[in-house]
Amino acid sequence: MKKFTILASTLAASTLSLSLVSGISEAQATSLVPTTEGEIHLTNVGCLSGVNCIETNPLGYTVTSLPYDTDGINPQYGLSRLFVDQRSTANNYGFGITFLGQDEGTNPSLDEYFFRPIAYLADTSDAQPVGVPAENGRLEVGQYKFDFANIIGELELTFFDTEQNGTTILKKNGVNFLLPITPGSDGNIRKIKLTDVQSFEVQLGSIGGAFNHGDGVDLQASVPEPGTTVSLGALVLTALFGLQKRKKSSQAV
Repeated sequence: MKKFTILASTLAASTLSLSLVSGISEAQATSLVPTTEGEIHLTNVGCLSGVNCIETNPLGYTVTSLPYDTDGINPQYGLSRLFVDQRSTANNYGFGITFLGQDEGTNPSLDEYFFRPIAYLADTSDAQPVGVPAENGRLEVGQYKFDFANIIGELELTFFDTEQNGTTILKKNGVNFLLPITPGSDGNIRKIKLTDVQSFEVQLGSIGGAFNHGDGVDLQASVPEPGTTVSLGALVLTALFGLQKRKKSSQAV
């Protein structure tokens, strides 16, 4: 009876650690990125009318858009939207948002879905994203807070093609972290691992700098298959941030 009690307690703990992915269908078991294109419903930014509005609560996390352009220098950018995109398809969502079938710069594989920030010009840094976005929605810059329903045992962030300063892990679990991703030559890769993550804040991409408008960032996130999700009670998450180099025609001279 004592052994049975211990086993039952262990199983209960494992069940709790699996709750993060309980809402993910079998087809989506390896990814936190929804396999449908549209706009992520942020906690503080409503979806555009007529655009497929994607809820992330069933996947065990929420996303909040944060102000990032606070230097007081024009041009001024406000809060960013966040979309899910697939590289192999072209999209015209209206509202000045157009995604190409072949995007500029470094891209994920053709069949993969990824998070795609959309930067907006505004009067203040905390302004809602309204009107026409920068570069027809193809300036993938924004700052976001990801809140997870359960603590993530290990989080790996991989940044691709970080060519200028600005991309930074700002906070972990509400505490200042301030880990800048070191820029490098074309095609460089930077990997960072975080442990015991309840939330994190990250600046994806940067405005201005070496490029006239800035560099953009795409984000992918995945979790292990259900059978390998729990290891000593730790839920493992892998996230890939792809720093997307802006097309050469946008480069400052």
